[in-house]
Amino acid sequence: MQKPTLELRHFNAIVTLAEELSYTKAARRLGMSQSGLSRSIQDAERRLNRKIFDRNRSRVELTDAGRACVAEARLTIEHEERAIQFTKAVAHGVDSTLIVGRSQYTDPVLNEVLLSLHLPLHPNLDVQLHSEFAPELEHGVLHSRLDLALITHPSENPRLSTVKLTETPLHIVLSEDHPLARKHSVKVKDLGGNRWTVFDRRIHPWLYDTLMGLARLAGVEFKSLNHVMSADEASHLLLKSGGFAFLTRAGALRIARHGLVAKPLDEDALKLDVHLVARADNNSKLVSEFVRTFVTKLKTVLLPPQLTLLIEPGHGHLGR
Repeated sequence: MQKPTLELRHFNAIVTLAEELSYTKAARRLGMSQSGLSRSIQDAERRLNRKIFDRNRSRVELTDAGRACVAEARLTIEHEERAIQFTKAVAHGVDSTLIVGRSQYTDPVLNEVLLSLHLPLHPNLDVQLHSEFAPELEHGVLHSRLDLALITHPSENPRLSTVKLTETPLHIVLSEDHPLARKHSVKVKDLGGNRWTVFDRRIHPWLYDTLMGLARLAGVEFKSLNHVMSADEASHLLLKSGGFAFLTRAGALRIARHGLVAKPLDEDALKLDVHLVARADNNSKLVSEFVRTFVTKLKTVLLPPQLTLLIEPGHGHLGR
C-alpha cells in the first residue's frame, strides 16, 4: 500500500495555520483565500487519515497528531529552502556550502576565524552564518538545518558531537565611580542592593537560570531587574539609571566607555564555554576538514588575555 504523501503547499499551510491559529490570519500570510486554505488542510488530513486541527467557530487548536505533523512539516520546509539556497550557490560558482549557526553574542574573534578559512579541496566554499538563540542553535544542528554551530554550554546530548573551544567568565559592566570598579573581579554576592540589567532568558535559558539561582543562594536582592536583547540596550540603561549589567566578555568590553568599566565575575558556575557542535552522525568529509582547519587556525590566533583556548574533544568525536 502506497504511503500517503504531502506536498510543499500542504506543509506551508499546516505550519502557518499552527503559528496563527486563525484561518483569516494564516490565509492572509499565505496570500490565499480562507476557503483555499481550508481545502489544503482538509486534503492533508485526508491523505494522512489523521485530524491535524480541532476547529469550531471560536478557535483553532492542534491535535496531538497535528503537533507531530507540524514538527515534520517545519523540517521539510527547512530542507526545501536549503536545497534552493544550494542550487542558487552552484549557479554562482560555489562548489560547497556550510551553514554555521552562532549567537549574536559569539566572540567576534571566532566569527572572523570562521569566515577567513580556506580549504584547498573546496576553494569556492561558501560559509553562511546564521544568528539564533542557544536552544534554536541546538535544534538546528539536530535537525540538519545547520551543519555546525558555535554554542555556549550546549546540553549533554548523545546525538551531538562537540569540541570545546574557549572559556571566558561572564562579565558585569558598571560605573567607573562605583567602589567595585576598583576590584579586579567581583562575585555575585557583592552585587546586592542595585539595579540589575540582564540578558533576556530566551538568549540562553541555562545561563540565565544559573545566574538567578546563584543570586538566590547568596541571598542577593536587587532594586529592579531589567531585561535586554543587546549590549547597546544595557549601555543605555546603565548610563541612565546605574546599577550592573551582565554581559558576555565581548559585549561588556564593547560598551566599557563613557564612564563605564567591565569586570569579570569570579564564579565557576558562570564560565562561558563555547563549543563547536555538529550532529554525532554527521560523516561529512567537508565538515570534518572544516573543523580541523578551524581548530588549527584558532590555536595560532593571538587572543585577548581572558579568552583562554581549550581545544579539546568534547562530548563526541567531532573533527577527529
